[in-house]
Amino acid sequence: MESPNPCEVGINGVIVDETMKTLRIETPKGIKTVAKKGRIFAVEVDGIMFKVSGDLITFRPEERIMRGIMLINRIKGD
Repeated sequence: MESPNPCEVGINGVIVDETMKTLRIETPKGIKTVAKKGRIFAVEVDGIMFKVSGDLITFRPEERIMRGIMLINRIKGD
């Protein structure tokens, strides 16, 4: 994880919860709550590593789903 807060750099774990502005990450030392804004998260899915800007996911999860559907429809020309 990249962060302006040096204490957050390198936090590794499993995302266990999400709010509009934060992610809760379960680490070996307990659950950490991290702001999304201004951070870059490295997320592994099926062995593939992705970098995700926290600024791009600073929405309520249900809003992000709708925004994604709208973006896909716009790309397809619907």
